[in-house]
Amino acid sequence: MNYIWDLAIKAARQGIPSKTITFLASKNCSPYMELAFENLNTSFLDRSPEVEVNPYYRFCDIFDTFLDINFIGNEELRAVFFDIMIHYLLFLDCQQGLNKREYYGKFIRNDIENGAFGPMIKENLTVFSVEECHTIFNSMITLYQTNASLHLFKLLIRKIFVNSIIYYRSEDTVEVLIYLGAEQTKVNCQKIDTLLALFMPLGFAFRLYWEKHFGIIDMEETMHIDQIVIY
Repeated sequence: MNYIWDLAIKAARQGIPSKTITFLASKNCSPYMELAFENLNTSFLDRSPEVEVNPYYRFCDIFDTFLDINFIGNEELRAVFFDIMIHYLLFLDCQQGLNKREYYGKFIRNDIENGAFGPMIKENLTVFSVEECHTIFNSMITLYQTNASLHLFKLLIRKIFVNSIIYYRSEDTVEVLIYLGAEQTKVNCQKIDTLLALFMPLGFAFRLYWEKHFGIIDMEETMHIDQIVIY
């Protein structure tokens, strides 16, 4: 990690809110790096990290006078102000490069967190990783544009449940058979419930299979004793 936006990405992936990070002006730092860690290969952050920043690496025009060594006094106020300013600069850093689609994704997330999609979706959103949430929001945008709900549902299931297989039958009734290849835990139940609620087309019946696949005649890998379920 070199830039403060690197730190923000690492913190988000570890589930650490940026507001819990405290930024300090580094007094002994490399002129070639923005972040001043004792261990240059730091890859894991504490839950409420204190991070030293070299303010002259990119923000010399902002902090040059403010951090003048001849200006003494009010150290506590200056430390708080520095932390606030770096958080604001971090916010600006993270907004750069966003395209229209990413802004739409942020609007969808805000709607979910504000309860627009119901309390179940709002609660279940917390069990998904940052990458999984991004994939879901991106798929919702595509859903609004194309209405290809079943296709998007299949893609999402395969990304989140990597061992999954989805079957589609329509002889007498429209039904989707979903083999997840995962343990039936509370978190996994919340994930599949959310995907079903957001992407499963209305009027479609479905059956869920967790760790055990249903038996298929002439497919030996699905016909092991004590390892199959009956369809």
